[in-house]
Amino acid sequence: MPGDLLETLDLDGRTVTADALHTVKATAELIHARSGHFLFPVKENRRALFDALNTLPLPSAPVAASRIDTSHGRITRRTIQVLPAPPGLPFPHVNQVWLIERYVTDAAGRHLSAAAQLGVASHTPEQATPAQIAAFNQRHWAIESLHWIRYTCYREDASRVRTRNGPRVLASIRNLAINALRLAGRCDITEATRWASRNMTDPSPSSDSHHGLETPVPVQVTAHIVAARG
Repeated sequence: MPGDLLETLDLDGRTVTADALHTVKATAELIHARSGHFLFPVKENRRALFDALNTLPLPSAPVAASRIDTSHGRITRRTIQVLPAPPGLPFPHVNQVWLIERYVTDAAGRHLSAAAQLGVASHTPEQATPAQIAAFNQRHWAIESLHWIRYTCYREDASRVRTRNGPRVLASIRNLAINALRLAGRCDITEATRWASRNMTDPSPSSDSHHGLETPVPVQVTAHIVAARG
């Protein structure tokens, strides 16, 4: 369990990031007691907290930091708006609340996607600026993207193979495919896999295939720690 893992780590002055499944009071209390900081996203699975943040005037707050990234033929613009935590927030040790928005277009300026995420941070403004909060968030998703490839692109959780060594063998085959693409010079694993799936004979419907590449990514169950002194 995440709590057992966190108990073994030196969290003094470090920032712990996790997905929304781990946005729970007990985890926040543990991190705070061990002199660490947390940065958690908030989704509808924490309804009271989500509703409290969703009523705040975060969308009208000034954009505190923004960043534009260009890679894989896409242009991604990320913005963050931050407010002090309001009194009575149903979550402990929160000092700042945030809204991160992400807009993706292709190189020609055509809209591809947009996403927004609410979240909480235990840092005071002196301990983490909006730009630093945004960087923590982006570094967390850099880790999550490794799992996204397996869970969404390769549909690992959709596999119906559950017995004996089957899951382990299929995991090894997925790793082989991913690493083969990297050795071939393809860093854009998702796009390379989609290209391969379009240019190969369709596998049997009962096999562990690449169909349904747009399946929503499931919630992670593993917390990640981003080491950051300060």
